Amino acid sequence: MSNFTTDAQLCIERELELPNINHNFTHINGQFHIGDTCKWINEHNYTKVCLQFPDELLGLSASICKELKKETNADLYILGDTSYASCCIDAVAAMHVQSDAIIHYGHTCFSKTNIPVYLVLNEVPLDAAKTLNTLKDISLDTQTELCLFYDCSYEHLKDNLAEHWFHLYPKGYIAYIDLKTISKYTFFGRVVRNKDNIEFSSDILKDSSCIYIGSRGQTFFNISVSIPAQKWYILDPTTNQIDIANETAWFKRRRHLIEKCKDANVVGILICKLAGDETKDIISRMKQLCKANGKKSYIVSVGKPNVAKLANFPEIDIYVMIACPENNLYNSRDFYKPIVYPYELEVALNTNRDPYFTTHVTDYDLLLPGRKHYCDINEVVEGTDVSLITGKIRENKLTTATGSNELAEKQNWELESIGQNLQNRSWKGLEQKLGKTEVKTVEQGRKGIPLQYNNEPE
Repeated sequence: MSNFTTDAQLCIERELELPNINHNFTHINGQFHIGDTCKWINEHNYTKVCLQFPDELLGLSASICKELKKETNADLYILGDTSYASCCIDAVAAMHVQSDAIIHYGHTCFSKTNIPVYLVLNEVPLDAAKTLNTLKDISLDTQTELCLFYDCSYEHLKDNLAEHWFHLYPKGYIAYIDLKTISKYTFFGRVVRNKDNIEFSSDILKDSSCIYIGSRGQTFFNISVSIPAQKWYILDPTTNQIDIANETAWFKRRRHLIEKCKDANVVGILICKLAGDETKDIISRMKQLCKANGKKSYIVSVGKPNVAKLANFPEIDIYVMIACPENNLYNSRDFYKPIVYPYELEVALNTNRDPYFTTHVTDYDLLLPGRKHYCDINEVVEGTDVSLITGKIRENKLTTATGSNELAEKQNWELESIGQNLQNRSWKGLEQKLGKTEVKTVEQGRKGIPLQYNNEPE
């Protein structure tokens, strides 16, 4: 067994590298807003509060919890391992203790939830004057309006950034992070304002050039592909270098996946988020889209998805993931079947949508009724189409968007279901086989850990 397993002692004695965190209680009180957090808890009379930490802040979780207990009588619970992504509010874990509210620490995607949330963002130092003066080194079109975006870790410096920005570009805009009052113009937790603090819709940026202060990551990516600006620049304060964002290759791949959606017969609705009523609404809409196009849909909820989990469903042709926009699994190529956004399934199956898009919709909330990118589902007309991937003929089934309990008849199509595909598998799982299995006496089972059971040779 030594060739197939490792020594259990090596796992026990392995040294782990932990981040070097300075446990300075004075620093903790200021950076993590202990006083304001306790004031929020006491004003709302919360009795059970969950503290949600990302992995990089778990080393400080006990110290922060201890400081909070000095000024509040609420029961505090530390959430270490989140149900899905650390940027999302983990309402599922909070329900386990019937929590009244959640205090979220670190980077957030500003996702909506049905439980009160207090956000404590990271605070990263920044020299606003030096960073913005870097813009003078590039030839920005002064005739074009400019808009400044910044990462949420610089929210504590927004006044300093606004002062220097409007001094350089008095006619420009700033996409402020909106933490308290959610405006009708809010997108990705931000709202565009000018020097006079007047709010504008994101549509005003279609003729503007946008500059994002922060590192290149999923946040910048989602904003840059969703906002129809003339140009996108990213200014990294750590290097003071400016790059121009160009996502042409990404858009080509997404259009390829839209064709994969059209070819798919079985669609898996992958649930990676449960907070908020919008999650139920988008699931219902995805099911309605599949039903209107004669495609079978199955809801798949496996916690945090990985390659091994999704490989258990080989009958599913493509997955549409219901998750926050900052989930990086969308771009992963390790999975056996592709994963798409809800917007891509909309473009593929809803004939009312324009198939040629230059901007993407990564936030599925905007696809729901009454939102900016909502579009009625049209009735599917019976006919044929040619797949741009396989070159084969696709047949559109005759059905309606409202759906019918009757099975539509099709010619030259074989009825397919996951239950029938299961019969073709070589291994089908545990079977009872009543009366066919020999009865045996009870025996003592294995003891130990999987790395080295007691009855295995050394």
